[in-house]
Amino acid sequence: MKKAITALVIALAVPAQAQTVSQANSPRPAYLEEVIVTAQKRSESIQDVPIAVSVLSAERMKNSAVTSFEDISLASPNTEINMTPGYVQVGMRGLNSPINDGMEQAVGVYVDGIYYGKTAFLQDAFLDISRVEMLKGPQGTLFGKNTVAGAISISTANPENEWAASAMIGGGQFNGEHYELMLNAPLIEDRLALRIAATRQRQDGYVRNTLRGSSEKRVDKEGLRAKLLFTPTDRLSAVLTYYQGESRDSGQGWEPFLLTGAAEFLHGRFDPTLETDFDYRSHADAPNQSRSDTEVVNLEVNWDVGEHTLTLIGSDARADEWLYLDADTASAPIADWGRRTDYNQQMLELRLSSPPGRLEYLLGAFAYRSENNLRGELRMLPEGPLDDLVVPLLGIDLLDTLLNDLLGPVTNPIEDLLYGVLSDALFQRFDQRTESLALFSQFTWKVTDRLSLIAGLRASEEEKQVLLDQNYEETGLLLTAAFGVTEYTLDDSRKESTLVPKLSVKYELGDDLLYASYAESFKAGGYNPLARTAEESGFEEESAKALELGYKLTGWDGMLTLNAALYRTEFSDMQIQAFIGNGFIVSNAAEATTQGAEFDLSFRPAEGTSLYASWGYSDARFDTFKDGPCTAANGGDFCDLSGSRLPRAPKYSATLGGNTAIPLWRDSVALMLGADVNWRDDILFDLDADPLDSQDGYFMVNLHAGLVDPDGRWQLMAHVKNLENKTIRHFAADMPIFSGSHMGFLLPPRTVSAELRLNL
Repeated sequence: MKKAITALVIALAVPAQAQTVSQANSPRPAYLEEVIVTAQKRSESIQDVPIAVSVLSAERMKNSAVTSFEDISLASPNTEINMTPGYVQVGMRGLNSPINDGMEQAVGVYVDGIYYGKTAFLQDAFLDISRVEMLKGPQGTLFGKNTVAGAISISTANPENEWAASAMIGGGQFNGEHYELMLNAPLIEDRLALRIAATRQRQDGYVRNTLRGSSEKRVDKEGLRAKLLFTPTDRLSAVLTYYQGESRDSGQGWEPFLLTGAAEFLHGRFDPTLETDFDYRSHADAPNQSRSDTEVVNLEVNWDVGEHTLTLIGSDARADEWLYLDADTASAPIADWGRRTDYNQQMLELRLSSPPGRLEYLLGAFAYRSENNLRGELRMLPEGPLDDLVVPLLGIDLLDTLLNDLLGPVTNPIEDLLYGVLSDALFQRFDQRTESLALFSQFTWKVTDRLSLIAGLRASEEEKQVLLDQNYEETGLLLTAAFGVTEYTLDDSRKESTLVPKLSVKYELGDDLLYASYAESFKAGGYNPLARTAEESGFEEESAKALELGYKLTGWDGMLTLNAALYRTEFSDMQIQAFIGNGFIVSNAAEATTQGAEFDLSFRPAEGTSLYASWGYSDARFDTFKDGPCTAANGGDFCDLSGSRLPRAPKYSATLGGNTAIPLWRDSVALMLGADVNWRDDILFDLDADPLDSQDGYFMVNLHAGLVDPDGRWQLMAHVKNLENKTIRHFAADMPIFSGSHMGFLLPPRTVSAELRLNL
């Protein structure tokens, strides 16, 4: 692998050196374009922002076939994202939120300034993206709640006052299809412009379900975004956006990789092909499915009032989700789980930004409201105990005939009795309303031409009202034994107020920047819809305090940027979800610390050549966690996990890659070559730190090649992801019901794709 990486660097560097040598007699141009970000809610160069920010531009995402959040996570150090339906997690610097519909994410996600409070919006297709900013560390002052680990800010392309159109058609393995269209139309010169973009992406699943003869991990997404830019005067502009998206999936692709004797016997009776190799073969008996429909309307208005800028952002968003899965994840028809979610939110933010000067400030107000209505059904033995278990276990078809045809009058009452005792369902209702208000500010005082002091403060108040109801269809005896759940009704509310500060200092060293900062943030408390009892349903807010020291270097006349940071974040009252014996418990059970380092490098030695590298180190551990879950091997309900690593937190992560264009045929066509190598250290997936639920360190190599028009009118590219076809675990955990058994799902295998892009 070391030889492969060395060859990659040489292959990307040689064309760059050849072009640089040919220009040796001319002044060295600054090929690296300035990267503008809005990490402090105003447009600034990334090299001037005293925050660790990783940025993916539209060009890099296009050339490297970045089409999802999971692709983004591999391109950024200390970032882990899992977008599997029902198991969505976004983490930074070692902290990931538990998978729970009642818990907020540790990383806030924003699109065009709109905060999304539901992970369903992350399932939407990547469409007409101009850049993705990943802000590392707590961002509580300017971005508010649920940014204890960081924030992801996505900017989509705005309308322009020029005619433009583009189209993309692509395809690949697993019957992959990908289409994109974009039209930009200036309706009234310099006053009104419209931009419409649409996409459709489909791909068959790469996991084969041998029991049902179908595929899992299918991708089926559609998206449409329309943006209208209205500029009535030179000092006033407004952008109205409408987005509608659909996403469909065919399961998580669970594969058992360790089965105890009882699990192997029972599941094996229903599937003679049952095996425990990670080989992209699933054995779930239920037709795992998920779908989500999202719709967003948002308005952004910018008004220059004197030398100040007044910004108003308002939005209305909804998401409908439906998820159905095999709760036991394997062949026997033991338990199925379905969930329907109806979610809507409204957000309003008003900001006043000062002009550049000795004292700069930003003042703002924020209001947010959401309703999250969930209906769930957990069903045991969905078709009845005799049909589901007795006949298949004995394996005698004649018995089925005898029971149904000859002994029906005798066995039917017995089956009815068994159905009432064993076959049962738990109906779950979770209705939650959230209202948040906040005032925030940030001041920058330029003490000298080089030294600046920054102070920020956010005061917020949030109230949640919840109705949580659980009822059995029958007796609930088997459900109580298997999952520990009980019948109850909870009608409750909670209110919390927070005050989070930020202090930082930055010092300019020529074109370089040195900064240090202290920041706080919080993640709201709430209610657990999976609580076994009413007493276990509530949990408190989580808070974070962080120190960061960073250096941003700009060298070689702007051809090179190198941004590095050291950080330490302490988490208090960490929200934990643990599987204890036979049920899920959510509590504020732990204190934790994440500390480490990271850097991002961008180098453009010649026109048409870009090199990039990133590296991250994260030591993420529980300081105190005495009531943690135990592994099946250890037994017991609680184990002391103080000092153990946090889940989904690799100690090291790195990316190395680049793209270069080699002129052909009198500079009318160029050969584009690109590659990237992503490395992740070993990962523990489950909270109990069980080494069985882990993934060893791995490299993943992706290649890109094609022909491009130097003027950008067309581009034909081919991509190979996971070149070495490695089987890499993306998640692993204990198998439900059978203690000591384990299951997981994998990252995609080697995948080849190609696309043609046209720009008019």
